[in-house]
Amino acid sequence: MGDWIFRTSSKEQAEWRREKAQRYPNEERNLEAAAILDRLAATMDAIPQDVFVAFSELGPNVDDDLLDVERWTEMLRDVGFQSAPKSAEDFVRSFIAHRTVRHA
Repeated sequence: MGDWIFRTSSKEQAEWRREKAQRYPNEERNLEAAAILDRLAATMDAIPQDVFVAFSELGPNVDDDLLDVERWTEMLRDVGFQSAPKSAEDFVRSFIAHRTVRHA
């Protein structure tokens, strides 16, 4: 997942949460999630190079690519409900940790 994909997926998920907030105004977590997702997209450029290196060293694996996309999407859906990463770096580090544990 490149930085463009991360930024785009975060922004798309934030927009989806705002739509859900309009549909379900009593569910405040949707707006909170949108704000967190906006923050993730905004802090993308602050991710240290060593984190990008660790991310890229996960390496492509045909068997794992689909699992990675599913996990990435699941993690984005969880933002504001089951997780509240402070930055894009925190989010990516969590993804790396999950992927590393899965391969241990």
